[in-house]
Amino acid sequence: MSQFKAVFCDIDHTLTIPNTRIIPESTKRALAQARENGFLVFVATGRNLTGKPVEFLDTLSFDGYVTVNGQLCYLPDGTVLRKVAFDPQDVHTFLDVSERYCFHANYHEQFESYLSGVDEGVDAFYAFFKGTPPKIRSREAFNFSEILSMIAFVGEEMDTLLQKKLPHFQFLRWNPFSCDIAPRSGGKDVGIQVMLDHFGLEMKDCIAIGDGGNDVSMIRSAGLGVAVGGALDEVKQAADYIAPAVEDDAIAHVFRKFGLIS
Repeated sequence: MSQFKAVFCDIDHTLTIPNTRIIPESTKRALAQARENGFLVFVATGRNLTGKPVEFLDTLSFDGYVTVNGQLCYLPDGTVLRKVAFDPQDVHTFLDVSERYCFHANYHEQFESYLSGVDEGVDAFYAFFKGTPPKIRSREAFNFSEILSMIAFVGEEMDTLLQKKLPHFQFLRWNPFSCDIAPRSGGKDVGIQVMLDHFGLEMKDCIAIGDGGNDVSMIRSAGLGVAVGGALDEVKQAADYIAPAVEDDAIAHVFRKFGLIS
């Protein structure tokens, strides 16, 4: 019998094979079997699943959703457990910096997302991940009190500058084309704690599995932190266990090794 009671899985490059929208069949079976065996299975993602549903998740069922890097957490019936937006002034500050240094970003509200504009950085991101860019909205039309997350389309060479100019933010990078931005008070670890509190569990009761910079906080906090093969070095360093690559049945391997499935 496993000592764990719940598992939190990142989506991109953890449930999906890197740079594709393909979830291995072994992963789908493992997720379903774990729930059948009485374990709670959650997603923990930087994505906004209510603003832009992810079609490749349609056939999967989860016990809860930690989304937008912990800023929006909810149950399958839509009950919201946590929803925390940026301070509107912080969004204005970020926009000032983005305009000064000539880059664009994606802005997420609960039920929609939009771009401040399109440039080579935006095009590179959506081409690489085979996604469709959302609509463009002028700054004057922003709903500043409802923005949960921002994604800056900048390369890694901009990280130090942005951290210096915007010290109130967390910069969470999981790919070379963009950087997720969250309030200092947020993070996947915060969202996971909210979900665990709801179900009467503790951090020691859960496994967290991921690959990117925005997964480090939950991997460090969980009872067992797992980095999939191909994860960033900082993720591997934070992890208690390093799994095979996603395409080599990483999720099924972890679930079997730690007793969620047989």
